Amino acid sequence: MNKQKIVTHPMSGNSRRDTTTEDRFYVQGITEQIFVIRERVSDGERTGQDRIVKSFDTRHDAYTHVDILNGKQRKLDTEKQER
Repeated sequence: MNKQKIVTHPMSGNSRRDTTTEDRFYVQGITEQIFVIRERVSDGERTGQDRIVKSFDTRHDAYTHVDILNGKQRKLDTEKQER
């Protein structure tokens, strides 16, 4: 299992949490100008079978969006566990 790590975001200069293996959604850089958000299909490693959710032409926008998606998913998971 990968540990969370702090990285400096190249676009904002702010420190942010990188996505980990626990996160359902992650950013994959396709080229220097194309970034896609993928949804992990299993609890294991990232694979080519993971569904593409959305594409972006800037890294900052992709990471901002993936942070929002993972935050919402964590909230849903927490609510589901409390039931």
